[in-house]
Amino acid sequence: MAIAAMALVALFRGLGTSQTAANYLEAHLGARIIAQSIIADERGAADTVVGTRSGVSGMYRWQLTVEPAEVSIAGSSTPIRRLYRVSANVQWEPRGSFALDTLKAVK
Repeated sequence: MAIAAMALVALFRGLGTSQTAANYLEAHLGARIIAQSIIADERGAADTVVGTRSGVSGMYRWQLTVEPAEVSIAGSSTPIRRLYRVSANVQWEPRGSFALDTLKAVK
């Protein structure tokens, strides 16, 4: 009986740990989808506005930063001025976060 009780304790502890991990992975996936959506909206926008925007979507707090990117072509000292760095950072409680960066070329 004592062996069975110890086995049940170990089983329930393992189930609790796997449930916690599953909840974190679900929250991480949600944050990734939000970050990708925010960046896709910015990349599809006709006007590029430099600065920071933020908002809340359900349990997630997000921040989008758009800034000029200083990128130059190898062998050239002239930087490309029509390129922007777009960064999305999504956070959720208790301490999760997800960041995504990309570049946006403007015609």
